[in-house]
This record gives sequence, C-alpha cells and structure tokens, in this order.
Amino acid sequence: MNIHRIHPALLDMTYIHEVDWTAGLQDFQWYYWVNQASVNYPEGRVFEVAMLKVSGKYVLRSIINSLRKHNDEVIHMEGINPGYPKYVKMIVKGNVEVSTRYLAQSMGLIEAYAYYSNGIEHWGFITLNPKDADQFITSVSHYGKVLNAKLRALNINNSFNAGSLRLESLLNPSEYRILMYAFRRGFFNVPRSINVSELSSELKLSKSTIDRYLRSSLGKILKVIINNNEVTPSPQPVTGDS
Repeated sequence: MNIHRIHPALLDMTYIHEVDWTAGLQDFQWYYWVNQASVNYPEGRVFEVAMLKVSGKYVLRSIINSLRKHNDEVIHMEGINPGYPKYVKMIVKGNVEVSTRYLAQSMGLIEAYAYYSNGIEHWGFITLNPKDADQFITSVSHYGKVLNAKLRALNINNSFNAGSLRLESLLNPSEYRILMYAFRRGFFNVPRSINVSELSSELKLSKSTIDRYLRSSLGKILKVIINNNEVTPSPQPVTGDS
C-alpha cells in the first residue's frame, strides 16, 4: 500500500438542500453566514452560531417557521439593529441526519466556510484527497441538487515559505500539541494511518475534544492559506425590503 501526503484543495460548492430548512426560501431576500459550528456526536446534534440578514419582517418570520418545520431549534436570537434590513445573531441546533456539515466531516472533509443566501447554500471544504470530494458530492446529491462544484488547489508553500509563519505562534498549546501528534501518527496520510477514535484512546481525550482541537487548529492554518490564495468567496449583501 502506498502512503503519501498531498497538497490540500478547496471544494467550492453551491447547493439546494431539498430536505433542509433553507430550500423552501428561494423567493425571499435573506443571507445567513455561519460564524462558528460544531457537531455533538453523542447527542447527534449540530450547532451553528450565525448572523442572519433579512430584508423584512415577513422574511424573518418565514425563516423561523421553516427552521421549526424541519425540527431545528433556535436556542438564541438577538436583533442587532432596529428596522429593516435587519441583522439577527442566531444560535441554531439541528440534527445530524440531514446535516451537510456532518456528512462532510464523516468523509474527512474540513469545513472552511458556510453561508446560505435566498435558498441556496454555499459551502467550502478542504480535502486532502480528491476522491473524498467526489464521494461527498455523490452523497449530498441524494439530499438535494448540487448547482456547482469546483475543486481548486491550495498552495501551502506560498503561505508558510522560509519559516515566515511558525505554527507555535499561530496555535494555542493544546491545538499545537494535538495537531502535531496527529500529524506524526499519520492522521493526514492518504490513506490515514490512524483515525479520530484511535487518537482519542491514545491521548486519553474524548473524540469531540480531539475533533474540536483539530478543526480549530486547521481552521486557523487554512484561513492563512485561503487568504493567501485569494479564494475566499465574497458574499453578496441582501438588498431591498418586503
């Protein structure tokens, strides 16, 4: 068996998630940017901290109703400004059964960004193996319609050349320790030499803790890479009123 390391690539995907709350809202002007997300594996739940922008009161009411219809729970909602267009900070709890995020994680993809606009979901995932991206696209197609998917290489060497950025200065001690341990144990090999469950056992930490530290450390590193490669999407603002 050949084991090798390859450069990461960014999968940009636009998607109509037909079984999720976003799909029935294509006739409205709204924008939902996910600032932070996590998966609670024991409970089978997905959490999103997001900023919602809506053009009018009816749009906001329609979004809340769609979330409830799909058994997603709004556990916090806070208006940021008076009047409309309105910005609303939200914390939403959903189920892993219909979660694009959970499916991507289970296939080894790393989320780079997620935002939803006017019924269309926009996702960015980092993959170390193009075959994982192909398998993911095939899988999500069972739950909706993939409108567009592009895979583009990310050049790590341009971001970390000549020691211009040391990981110790970018990551906190726990992130650095777990990332380096996972790297040395072959977590980023293709195919992987160790999985999250085995890392959890060796490090005497829960799977969710391992996942959280790996994702936070990789997120910081990938933010540098993505910014240097200028592939981060430029979302369109919501305009108008209704």
